Parts: sequence; C-alpha cells; structure tokens
Amino acid sequence: MKRINIIGELILKYDIPSVIKFSLLIALLLIAFIYVLIPNWFNYIKLLVLIPLQKFQWQSEKYNENSVFRLSSFFSSTFIFSIAIFSYLPDLKWLENYSKTTNFFIIYGCIIGLFILKLIIDYLYFYLHKAKKTMHLAIDYQYGLNQLFAMIIGSITLIDVFFFGLTSDVYLLAKAVLSIYLFLRFIGTTIILTNNFGYPIVTVIVYLCTFEIAPIVVFMELLFDNI
Repeated sequence: MKRINIIGELILKYDIPSVIKFSLLIALLLIAFIYVLIPNWFNYIKLLVLIPLQKFQWQSEKYNENSVFRLSSFFSSTFIFSIAIFSYLPDLKWLENYSKTTNFFIIYGCIIGLFILKLIIDYLYFYLHKAKKTMHLAIDYQYGLNQLFAMIIGSITLIDVFFFGLTSDVYLLAKAVLSIYLFLRFIGTTIILTNNFGYPIVTVIVYLCTFEIAPIVVFMELLFDNI
C-alpha cells in the first residue's frame, strides 16, 4: 500500500501531461515483460553492441538474426524514443492543433514509420548487393544499440518527469547521450561495412552518406533547433 501511495504521489506531483507519465510507466512494464520473455536479454544487447569490436563472429553468432529480440528492440526503442521526443518537444508548430495525447501518437507513428522505412531500404540495398550477412550484422548491431540507449534515455526522461517535472537541465544530459548514440551507431556501422562488405570503399561511403549521415543530420537539426 505504501508503494502504491508513493507512485500515486509521483504521478500527481507535477502538472505534466498524463500521456507522458502513463507512457513512461507502460515503458517500464514493457521492459519487464521483455526481460521475462528473453531472460538473457542484457547479454543479447551486450554482445550485439560489441559486434564491430569482435575479432571472431562466433562470439555473437547464436544471438544474430533473432526475431524475438528484433521485435522487442523495435517496439521498446520506438516507444521510448517517442516518449523522450514528446517530453522535450511539446510545442512543435505542426502539432499545435491537436491534443497532447494525439500529438504523442502522431510522433509515435512517425517514429515507427521511419524505423520501418529504414529497414525496408536496408533490405533492398543489401539484397541488391547480395550482402545478406553484412545486412544482418548491421541490423543486429543497430538494434542492440537502439535498446541500450533507449533504456538510458528512457531512464533520464523518467527521472526528469517524475522528480524534476521537466523543469531542470537534465535534458542536456539526454542530448549528450543521444549524440553519443548517433556517433556510436555511425562508427559501428562503418566498421561492420568495411570489414564485411565486399565492395569498393566508394560504395560504403555512398551507403553511409545516404542512409546514415543524411538522416542523422536532418534529425539533429530538427531536434536541437527545437530543444
């Protein structure tokens, strides 16, 4: 009963849109559910994030191409990143005519759409180049990294919402973590491609500029100009 009262006090403590508070609580339940579904979940994440640094592929081979892990990564990452973006960008001009709850689901839908679009483009690109193994390595690495940093950014947002009411400078830490995430994603993907992609370096550069650098630049421009 005491724990329930504490949770209730935290929920009611600040005048923040309820959709943010309840979404964060749902995210915690989602993480708990995934952990039950995948008991060695954190080991999955660790080994997949270390793919670019692994000298031998067998070190993470049994964790590659796991559909349950990828689905859990997709839903947890998109959901938590959407919560963070909505928390720190509540007054986007193109959403000003909608309610807070509608705004959240619009952002969530956009994030899901972008994730799916990127996945489709990757599949098409690597299948055209007959590099299925490289594609799966890159996807596993990125999905492992997505989950790791989703949990970190989600934890920062959780603390900021329930303990500071989004009135502190904690968002600066979230920005720094996001920058590290984008940097590691780019560097790790580059290493995987250069080590496993049997095409000239120009092809690797074209892929990185088109499918990694360009989206990162656009995303950072939108995010940092609005925060």
